[in-house]
Amino acid sequence: MPQSWQETRPGRWERPQSWLEKANLLNRNVDKAPDRDNWAKTAVAKIEFDPSLGEPEEALKIAWKQVRYNYPEVAAFPYNGTYMYRIGNPEQVSLWVAATFIVERNTTVDHLFGHIPRNEQMMCYFLPDTSEILVRSPHYRLDARGAIFILNYLIESLANLNPVLTFGGCAENLSPSIDLSLSIPYTYTPKIEEAAAHRLAALEPQNPLLELTPVVKSKLPGAARRHVLTFSKSETESLIKGAKSKGMDLTAITHASLITAVTRLAPPDDVRSFMASYHCDLRSLVPKSSRTKVAPTTCTSVISTEVTVSPNTNTKNYYKQLAPIHSAGYKPFLESTACFYEKLIETGNKASGSADGQAQPRYGPLGVIDEQLTKQIEGVVRVKEFWLGGETLTRRMMVHSWVWEDQLVFSCCYNESFWEDSFVGSFLEEMKEALVEVVMRTPTSLSQRLKGLAMK
Repeated sequence: MPQSWQETRPGRWERPQSWLEKANLLNRNVDKAPDRDNWAKTAVAKIEFDPSLGEPEEALKIAWKQVRYNYPEVAAFPYNGTYMYRIGNPEQVSLWVAATFIVERNTTVDHLFGHIPRNEQMMCYFLPDTSEILVRSPHYRLDARGAIFILNYLIESLANLNPVLTFGGCAENLSPSIDLSLSIPYTYTPKIEEAAAHRLAALEPQNPLLELTPVVKSKLPGAARRHVLTFSKSETESLIKGAKSKGMDLTAITHASLITAVTRLAPPDDVRSFMASYHCDLRSLVPKSSRTKVAPTTCTSVISTEVTVSPNTNTKNYYKQLAPIHSAGYKPFLESTACFYEKLIETGNKASGSADGQAQPRYGPLGVIDEQLTKQIEGVVRVKEFWLGGETLTRRMMVHSWVWEDQLVFSCCYNESFWEDSFVGSFLEEMKEALVEVVMRTPTSLSQRLKGLAMK
């Protein structure tokens, strides 16, 4: 079984890396981009500071120090298959704040997002010109929900700018790894071996892949970009009500709509495979008593399932194939997690470089952000906007969805060397149209849609 944090020397604590962390350490590497970090997570909040708070920069530094004290793993680092954390004295902690809290002037989130070099640290950027906070981390340290947690802890800490922090005792706040929290076995029974082998085999498509066609401007990865599509409040309300009335899961039908968008921009001429992959948060399985449930760490795995597409299929067909997978969640894969990732790494079939270069967008549902992020502390701050994304250095686009202030948001991160912003915008519009069709109108098959276009 995996071990928890142990003090190996005075003031030095270590634990084995989880299999998710080990896999993501490899996922980050992309050929011809050694100074960049594939799938690095970025979370942004636009803040309105109350004047009584004083200088926002100084307040944020104090808050950032509190985040480290309450969740010390943000300052741990990988070392020979382990995570190592050094408690540090006040001077060392101040040096950590100076190294990881950066003020960026005369820039924007969009520019910064695509031009941050690889960094082993979890970073916090403050953009005073736009009053935005940007949390940035390698994916092996942090997943999307962990990034939201970091933002939330930072904002909540602004309410106490005179904290008493005794770092000698902060090690008790270290969170167990996801492997330990979920008792994932490291000894493999024949049943576990079989389940892992089945999951590995399921990564290979049975038919030719249906992919979008990139416009390759350069063989070298360029800057990561973002494109956001926001639904109106009335549209969002109608979609939620429509999905409920039809007995449909909104997350699964949104994922199905992503596939439909691909078929409309790259119509299949025969039976094809779409390897539908999405981020599944394992925290739903973590007991409430474990700190890992709310820890800013990596607790997300990718679930992939093959969806059959053809000229005669539509969003409803894709939903029927995806709904059982989304409904079951990660529980069917839990016991074989360590075995699967060990085999995945051994075979070299990991999400890095060309292996993750498929032009099939991945989906990451984030739920209702208002329920995860403190939006206002009276007399301190008010959060006005939110955004989250991942740096993409391959042809694979990353689509996140969330609800913020009663509005559904689609956000797509892509690499400028492979996609035009206008094309990404068209893709999100097609995704929206497909979702609206199936939830609020009668969906059509692809062949019917193409016939209708030909008649115009």
